Amino acid sequence: MISHYIELTFLMVRRDFVIRYRGTFLGYIWSILNPLIFAFVYVIAFKHILRIPVENYAIFLLTGLFPWLWISSSLSNAATGFQAYQSILKSGRTAPNVIPFFIVLTEFVNFLFTIPVILFFIYISPVNLPFESFLYFPVVFVLTFAFLICSVSIISCLSLILKDLGHFILLLVQMLFFLSPVLYPVTLIPEKFLDIYLINPFVNLIELWRQVLYSGNVDADLLIYPLFFTIVMFIVALILMKRIGTRAVLWL
Repeated sequence: MISHYIELTFLMVRRDFVIRYRGTFLGYIWSILNPLIFAFVYVIAFKHILRIPVENYAIFLLTGLFPWLWISSSLSNAATGFQAYQSILKSGRTAPNVIPFFIVLTEFVNFLFTIPVILFFIYISPVNLPFESFLYFPVVFVLTFAFLICSVSIISCLSLILKDLGHFILLLVQMLFFLSPVLYPVTLIPEKFLDIYLINPFVNLIELWRQVLYSGNVDADLLIYPLFFTIVMFIVALILMKRIGTRAVLWL
């Protein structure tokens, strides 16, 4: 059974990549080139025009932007998750609760391609990361992966009965991009708004990725809030998957 799901996961991730880049000249390179182009524009706009006071802003941006693209792409695809995999669901080859895993893993592979790019820019820059910071990489990865699995599960289930949810999620993701410390440091947030700002769980996640890949000073306390949030969402996801997800085929 486990070998079946491993093989199926590999096939599904491969299928998604083939479909996404089919017929393109650059193929998988677009998964790196596209965010790099946007990063270049953001560097010009925020570093040289708005003059965000951050050293090595290009690396600062990449270490927040690339993890955010994994997060945002997973959430954006969640609303159509069951529909995108309806053929395999109707064939009975997999259970509905595995679909969120396919979605998050596919987008993680995209993110994985960007890690060498980040490391290259770190190598040619004056940024010196202590080896200890990389020890937190698997911890932050597992937390982010679990957070996304739960989020995608909830969105996928609710989208079966709330057909407009997909449009709302796309709008919410766009808003959260600017309400999370992707383009700017948290230190720029006025103190009177900071408590409200920190309600956003993506603040801690982006900060953790940036501390692992940019500053090297990992604050373990930042793990607490997204971990609590993930546990709550896990409970909600279990309930929704049991009541709605198991009947996904009937809703499609």
